[in-house]
Amino acid sequence: MKNIYIFDSSVDFQPDLTFDVPTDFFPLRVYVDEKEYIDKVTITDEEFCSKCLSGAKVSTSQPLMENMREKLVEHSRNYDNVYVVTISQKLSGTCDTIKSIVESNKLKNVTVLDSKSGSVKTTYVLYRVINAAENGVKVTQEMVDAFVRESLLVFTVTSLEYLERGGRIGKAKALIGKLLKIKPILSTDEEGYTISLDTSRTIEGCIEKMKNLALKFAQNIENPIVIGGYGVSSMKPYLDKLLQGFNVHSIARIGPAIAAHVGPEVFGLVIGRGF
Repeated sequence: MKNIYIFDSSVDFQPDLTFDVPTDFFPLRVYVDEKEYIDKVTITDEEFCSKCLSGAKVSTSQPLMENMREKLVEHSRNYDNVYVVTISQKLSGTCDTIKSIVESNKLKNVTVLDSKSGSVKTTYVLYRVINAAENGVKVTQEMVDAFVRESLLVFTVTSLEYLERGGRIGKAKALIGKLLKIKPILSTDEEGYTISLDTSRTIEGCIEKMKNLALKFAQNIENPIVIGGYGVSSMKPYLDKLLQGFNVHSIARIGPAIAAHVGPEVFGLVIGRGF
């Protein structure tokens, strides 16, 4: 069977990584002081982080509908199966929009899969989807939900400003966090919502707690692997400390589509069953 795999630009992975299968992507749109950029096309990760740290107002929007429709129709004609892996339906309307395009254009060989997460965890889910499909398995949302359960995302941010602005954290909780200089340890749950797992007053404390959470999770899965991610370059040394002792598959920069909602000063990892 001839398959192609499409994902939106919230999927973060090393630029030199290849999946060794046909792929395509839908770039989200990001806005910096109301100027529109195409995520990872007309603005780089470093440029976006720099603008954020300079105090720019940032936001995101779904990929252009017509662009998605054209690609979906074209790939549906040229491939036996088209798998689309998206950012969590609870974090963006992208998944619902793609489903509506598929339904209205009667693209019966297109399967839309909600990763129930974003960034490096969606990357992990994408790898699992590719591995299953290339081995002749028809991938379903139920299978993806199992991939989600077999992996854990943990990350932290140095500022609660972006989470508060995006409604991911309440104003009262954000105020208390700012006053006490508390840093959250975050994840996404099985439904795809952003959740808080713990807190710490120092980055070093976050690293220790995140590592312990990952190690505990690893005890219950087979051949665990890790994908790490970080935003602005100053976060890379913290990520390196977090990843010590793990079987690291790859390290990615966290792109504008995700950084716009969590902030540029972010780092973390996903640990999951090996693929």
